[in-house]
Amino acid sequence: MEITGILVTIGVLILLGLCWFGFHYWANPPMQGPDSIARVTGNCGDTMEISLKFEGDKVSGVHHWTDGCSVSQQCIAGVALLARGKSCEQLKKITMMDIMELVGQLPDSHLHCAQLAETTLQRALGDYELQEEGGVKVK
Repeated sequence: MEITGILVTIGVLILLGLCWFGFHYWANPPMQGPDSIARVTGNCGDTMEISLKFEGDKVSGVHHWTDGCSVSQQCIAGVALLARGKSCEQLKKITMMDIMELVGQLPDSHLHCAQLAETTLQRALGDYELQEEGGVKVK
């Protein structure tokens, strides 16, 4: 009976892992044809990426990703929420203080996560504006 219990437990864990993986990618599909994208690695080693899709002069879609800690994940998700529906001029005004207000109090050792999220958003915006002016895409 012990081996059966172990096999059932392993099977349940594999099933839960597959469900999590499937739900994560179902809920966060990659953005097809973003108008701008920025990927920035901070001094801490965390990398954040944000893609913006515009309809007219407003952000209609945002996709975000990070390989960082939970605070980094909260900050980049906060930026994505703040960016939706905003114009370029409104995006320029989003600061790390806005991000921290949205996600709540951050530990002093993780304030740089909000700064990295702001920098990533501003680079994506810069990429979009450069393309609109007929320039070359920023990497």
